[in-house]
Amino acid sequence: MTFEGLLAFIGVLVAVLAIARPVQRRSLSLFVPMWFLGAATVLSLILIVFREAPLGVPPPFRWRLDLVLFGLTFGAFVLPVGAAVWSWISWHRAKLTGNKLGRVEDVFQAALREREFDEVERILRKNQQRLIHLPAGAATVLFDPAMVEALLNSHSLVHLELLGNVPFLRSLENRFAAVDVVTRALLRSGVSPLRSAVVSMYGGLEHLVYSDAEQALIEKTFQNPEWYFDASAHYPLVISAVEELRSGKYDSSYNDVGRDYEASQGISARSRCPIYLAAKTEVLAIKTALEAGVDRDFYVTDLWDIFRSVQERSRFDRSVWESPLSNSEFPTPYAYLLYEIAGDLRDLSATAVKTSTSKTDAPRVEGPRRLAKDLALTWSFCVWRIADSEGQVARGFRNQKQDNRRISGIHARTRLGAKRDLLRSDAGCRGTGHLA
Repeated sequence: MTFEGLLAFIGVLVAVLAIARPVQRRSLSLFVPMWFLGAATVLSLILIVFREAPLGVPPPFRWRLDLVLFGLTFGAFVLPVGAAVWSWISWHRAKLTGNKLGRVEDVFQAALREREFDEVERILRKNQQRLIHLPAGAATVLFDPAMVEALLNSHSLVHLELLGNVPFLRSLENRFAAVDVVTRALLRSGVSPLRSAVVSMYGGLEHLVYSDAEQALIEKTFQNPEWYFDASAHYPLVISAVEELRSGKYDSSYNDVGRDYEASQGISARSRCPIYLAAKTEVLAIKTALEAGVDRDFYVTDLWDIFRSVQERSRFDRSVWESPLSNSEFPTPYAYLLYEIAGDLRDLSATAVKTSTSKTDAPRVEGPRRLAKDLALTWSFCVWRIADSEGQVARGFRNQKQDNRRISGIHARTRLGAKRDLLRSDAGCRGTGHLA
């Protein structure tokens, strides 16, 4: 290494810092100790000076002069190059240790300003197990809606993966805000494991691949009762759907012919509808809880809130409801939503009855569990609200729902027959306001 070589090395370092984007510069300053590079450069300069200066001092310990010169040259080369290699390794590993956790917020903020999030994703993936100590300020920036949406649209599910880590979720000072931001983004994005889960179960988008990774992530989060309660995931689902309805922006199209919305082939409009996706996500979460034998307050009335909000926006237009272009069963998208939510509650009620019925051969009736009661009562609310509606749906639609007041799919010949009377009294009687 010569003076010229050392100057060239310094010039390369300066050029790298000069051409780096603001996000990369902050990342380098976070993971690469600049003092180390500076110290290596200064030591290299000292070795070059000792080698080149005419000091007239003989080598110590009677070492051979040529070996001393070689050692000085080799050391002057290895020190800066080794420091550069070590710095690159440190940057590549991107370990958030010590005070780096407190400084990573600078990188997140720069990424938001520049709208460049590749470095953020890289840092997050390298430190998923260390982020439980992330400061509140950095977590707030990390779950900024702009950052979440940008990474999600680039097919990165890193934010949901982070929230799926229960220790990290519980470490967040405001975890409900983080869950709210991510859930809203999932309901609206074209890249969403929530949509994949719903479509794989109910159809509406041909050729969509529900990957094993997406399925594992959904089963770890929205279809995991423990996580669902810890994250209070039901709330952003229901409030997002109600807000969409309250805005009124769907009223014109959702009170028109709904063939595109209900389509089972091609790309249906419901596969991009946040209202539909929110309702079905809650249905799948409740279904998973029933299958797992979880009996808690699962906020079943969220489906009632969505149902009621849909009904309030629905309008009966004879030219649409009786149009030859309409499906006579559910002519409009709003009618389809009403039909689906009521049908899902009915099916969930039947499932709850089956899971809460004694498995013995004797047709013995046990006390109904809480979730079964909530489902039956919520279903009855939906049925009676439709039956009493005026000017929102056609008479035939009202009569159809009124005729479905009982769980007719439960046959008396089975050991579930004893349960039917229980649900008839609870879900089929108007205005009880409680379940026995």
